[in-house]
Formats: sequence, C-alpha cells, structure tokens
Amino acid sequence: MKDVSRSLIAVVVLAGAASLARAQGGPPPPPPLPALQVPSANPITEEKRALGKILFWEEQLSGNGTVACGTCHAMGRSGTEARVNPIAVHPGPDSAFGTVDDIRSSAGVARADALGNPVQDPLFGFNRQVTRRAANAAVVSAFSPELFWDGRAGTTFVNPETGNISVASGASLENQAIGPILSSVEMGRDQRTWSDVVVKLQRSEPLGTATGLPADILPLLASHKTYPELFEAAFGDPAITAERIAFAIATYERTLIPNQSPYDRFAAGVPPGQPGSLTPGQANAFNIFRGSPCAACHTPPLFTNNTYRNIGVRPPSDDTGRQEVTTLFQDRGKFKVPTLRGVGLK
Repeated sequence: MKDVSRSLIAVVVLAGAASLARAQGGPPPPPPLPALQVPSANPITEEKRALGKILFWEEQLSGNGTVACGTCHAMGRSGTEARVNPIAVHPGPDSAFGTVDDIRSSAGVARADALGNPVQDPLFGFNRQVTRRAANAAVVSAFSPELFWDGRAGTTFVNPETGNISVASGASLENQAIGPILSSVEMGRDQRTWSDVVVKLQRSEPLGTATGLPADILPLLASHKTYPELFEAAFGDPAITAERIAFAIATYERTLIPNQSPYDRFAAGVPPGQPGSLTPGQANAFNIFRGSPCAACHTPPLFTNNTYRNIGVRPPSDDTGRQEVTTLFQDRGKFKVPTLRGVGLK
C-alpha cells in the first residue's frame, strides 16, 4: 500500500511541477508530430505499401542484383548507411585515395556497360563504386518538402517515361525513390533504361534472393507469385512502370514514421518518469536543448527545419552542395539539415 501511495504522490508532484512551470512561464509542452500530407495522386493503400516494401528491399531491382534501397538505408540505423567504413571511400575532388578530401560514404555497384559486362572505372577499377555523399535518413523523410543532401528531389513529380506531371506538389519521396535505380554508381549500369528495369522485374521472383522475409508481406507474396501480379494488386492492372515503382516505394516510405519514442509519449502528455516517457533527466535535457541554438535548425518535433546550412564541415571547394541545384552562390556549401530523430542509432 505504501508503494502505491508513493507512486501516486510522485505522479501528483510531477504533474504539479509541470503545471507550476507553465504558470511561471516555463517551457510549453513539446509539439507532437505534424499530420502527414499525402499527395492525392498517390493515396496510401495496403497493397501499394506492401509492394513498396518489397521493392525497397529487392536487390534484383539493381542492375547486378546486389543492391536494394534498404542496402544503404538500414532500418537499424534509422534508415541511414550502416556500412560506412574505411572500405567505402570516395577519393574526393582530387581523385586520389588517402588524402584529406576523402569521403567515407555509401558503396554502390561495380561499374558495368549496358549489357552488364564489367567496365574498369577510372576511380574504382572493377570494385564497387562509392557515392560522393552517404545516404540520408529514410525515417521521417515523409515530412521533407525536398530530399537528398542538396534537395534535388523536389516537390513536383514528372513521369520519367512520358514527361507528364504526375504529382504537382508533395512528391519529394516519389522523386527520391527512382533516382538511384538508373544511377550507374548506386544501383544501375551504363545507359540503363526504364525498359531494362521493367523487363528485369517481369522475369524476377519477388524477393527471390532474400532471406528472413517480414511477416507483413508474406500473405501478399503467397498469393501473388510474380511482379505483374503484385502491381495488379496495387494498381489494378499488371503493367510495371517507372511511375508505379516510384509511387509504391514512396508509399512505403510514408509509413516509416517513429511515433512511439519516449519523446512522442512525452509530447502526448505522459509525464516524465512514467513508463514509455522521458526520464526526468531526459526531460530536463530536452528543455535545455530546445532553449539552445541547436533547436533553431533541429526544431522539434521533426528535429529538423528542412533548411540548408553551411556549418563548415568541409570547404565548399570539396562539394558545393545546394548550389548544384539552385546555381545560387549563396547556397554554396550548404546541405540539408538532418533530423536528430534516431540519431542515437547512427
């Protein structure tokens, strides 16, 4: 009985302290995650989400069958690169390994010609190529108006096969999803086309080379043995197109929202120290954080304000960043502010 009484007293004290802090001008309650905005041209359905998840983890989507979206966006690392190590090194702008401008980044595919034959790359030889920048976080990317470090995946999605606008706004995920597939460094090969991708998927057993399949996609895979069948379940007919690949992967990524963290429970009103919420020490640290200059860019609840900043990590001569997209000199060396959600996993 004493333990119960002490617990009740603790709850009352914590609640009273929070009320007193607000009455004395203390920090207001933290904000919850914003409502998810979904383009009307690409509504979320379960069949489309499941297909998107299958494609996200499908190594056969790459030219040589070794790289999937999830290869670089590992969920155990909050959807970021999990393989960063001294092996995955880009030599930087001087094209020389072992110098100060080397970049530890994300490994892609070994270079190949249009027929899949090995090609000796000037930088990487016959080894896997490495991107200039490590993979961005896939988690909470659904809330970003632009994606990639330089924001080149913008809000309007143009069908890459027809040139028509498919989604007028809110389509950064659709744009991001299809970028790596034709890249000769990340997932593709020289001169790869969407026709090549479609033919390969038509001939591939869905996740046929994968192991440890998640339970949520097993029923769909059991009843739909081919990719045309999966696309028919998601879109109404068996046609495989670049647009539909983008729509499916983007739909899956819109479900990668961490909304059950201690912070989210705290923002929902669960007092510090209660099960699932922040500890009192964490709550105090959070209040210090949001009163610091850090929160100006890493703004709760997304812990990014989706702007671009140059904080001097590398000289702009190494990578001009956002300027590559806007061509504006004031954007030289700026990069997208990364979210701090899941940063402890990175």
